[in-house]
Amino acid sequence: MSLRLENVNKHFEAFQVRDIDLDIREGEYFVILGPSGAGKTLILEMIAGLLEPDSGKIHGTENRNKGFIYQDYMLFPHLNVFNNIAYGLKIRKKEKNEIKRHVEATAVKLEIEHLLTRDVLTLSGGEKQRVAIARAMIISPDIYLFDEPTAALDRNARVRTQELFVKLHKETGAIFVHVTHDFEEALALADRIAVLKEGRILQCGKPDDIFNHPKTKEIADFLGYRNVFGGEINDFRMTVDGIELMVPKETAEFAYIAIKSDDIIISTEKFESSARNAFKGTVSNVLKKSSVAEVVVDIGIPLAVDITRKSCEEMNIKPGDPLWATFKVSSLKVFEHK
Repeated sequence: MSLRLENVNKHFEAFQVRDIDLDIREGEYFVILGPSGAGKTLILEMIAGLLEPDSGKIHGTENRNKGFIYQDYMLFPHLNVFNNIAYGLKIRKKEKNEIKRHVEATAVKLEIEHLLTRDVLTLSGGEKQRVAIARAMIISPDIYLFDEPTAALDRNARVRTQELFVKLHKETGAIFVHVTHDFEEALALADRIAVLKEGRILQCGKPDDIFNHPKTKEIADFLGYRNVFGGEINDFRMTVDGIELMVPKETAEFAYIAIKSDDIIISTEKFESSARNAFKGTVSNVLKKSSVAEVVVDIGIPLAVDITRKSCEEMNIKPGDPLWATFKVSSLKVFEHK
């Protein structure tokens, strides 16, 4: 049975969602991606039954166990790890021996069996997250609801937790609904993604479709496209600040185009290729990150280009250097005017 939201509207305190239509398939890992304040948690709380929609309907939650994992874990501070995990079974009046057996088995799966007697206030962020997951798992949910579950974790703990989610999803076959503002996390986990902004779904689809073919400038901006330009298109050409770009659309009174920073090739000399956009420019900035360097080349308009840090160092790129920027017409995305 799928989980379906049909024309759901809700206004609660400072947050609202409008005209939400989603069909989340049985066994699907579904990610709702959006910035803070978009209404992501509101959707989860309605699925969980903690809030009722102002209008519209939610189908497929009747008589189904739901496990909710919050960003801040929401562990009971007066209970130790064992009793936090056991909570769902205790309120269901399970026998003590059955509770003990299930808690210990769940703790082993999550590699936290050594923490069962610990006070939750003494745990690290990653340990608290695993306890929260164990507490949700113990009732064998049909639907898992994750509210920014890795936001408070450091990078290593975040990666380990994401790996745990993938494993858990595969083992349980349950519906996972996971909200996040991190598009890299969404890309790593989702079967499908819905992009939510200001309470509305802007686009829904498979991760590669969302990230490679965003429908609007608004989505492209949120997904981190750094090269987005607008203007009139005539005969497959757009002129931006005097720079003529070849684009994959014949005509438009106004449109936005964008190119991913890793779809642009930079070189010290112009080279022969099938790419129809090649421009000589000057390096205006170099930002070195852990494994990638962002090089901004001013060709009359600024182009942000990602290359490996090693390549940047081997080319000895620095501000003021002349460089060529080359990219294919097919690398450009054209967006509707929004």
